[in-house]
Amino acid sequence: MNENLEKIENYIKLAEKTDTIIYSNQFFPVSQLNNLKYSGIKFSFKGLNEDCEKKLLATYPEYFSEEYIHFPVKYFKIIKKSKFITLEHKHYLGNIIALGIKREILGDLIVKNDECYGIILENMFDFLKENLLRINSSPVEIIEIKEDEVPQNEFKELNVILSSLRLDSLVSELTNLSRSSSVNYIDLGNVQVNYEIQREKNYRISIGDTVIIKKYGKFKIEEENGLTKKDKVKLIVRKYI
Repeated sequence: MNENLEKIENYIKLAEKTDTIIYSNQFFPVSQLNNLKYSGIKFSFKGLNEDCEKKLLATYPEYFSEEYIHFPVKYFKIIKKSKFITLEHKHYLGNIIALGIKREILGDLIVKNDECYGIILENMFDFLKENLLRINSSPVEIIEIKEDEVPQNEFKELNVILSSLRLDSLVSELTNLSRSSSVNYIDLGNVQVNYEIQREKNYRISIGDTVIIKKYGKFKIEEENGLTKKDKVKLIVRKYI
């Protein structure tokens, strides 16, 4: 069994045994939280925003009301003090991880308007605030914010035409790589479907799938928009920016 799935199963068993709310001590990929079902047990999730890739899990008896759920998390904003330095997502994440903070206790990060927004386990917030004082050569300040201050992801809509709904066809179209180069890119583990590496070139994509292509971005398959006169598939895909 996948290590994360084993942990989730242990949380479920503990909630059942103790008859109380059990919060996970890490953020899980949303693909591993989809379709959780267990007799007598309910689940709630908390992440940075609606489109986040990672969420914290609350497991509790089905007769509990959601009003009793209070996730042990804090939302934060990192304010860059230097106007002459440009920081990207990788810079923020890399410097946080360099402090010794494990990736799984940190949720998603969003960089917008030269500021970085994030979510972290409550008991690690003070450590982050006191120790992350500089990113690259720019001084930074971390402040706690409310959940409703976190921005939503932005995206642009793409109209994509594919010869088939195979993964290699989609990757080729979204990256402008040749079909053979796309197959190689997939085989190298550079493509995720629903946050899990997918190496099958003929994997059939579906509406609602999230596809992450390393160095090219994150995409979501929104809807199928009919066929062309040559029977090619028309899709509406949104790219996160």
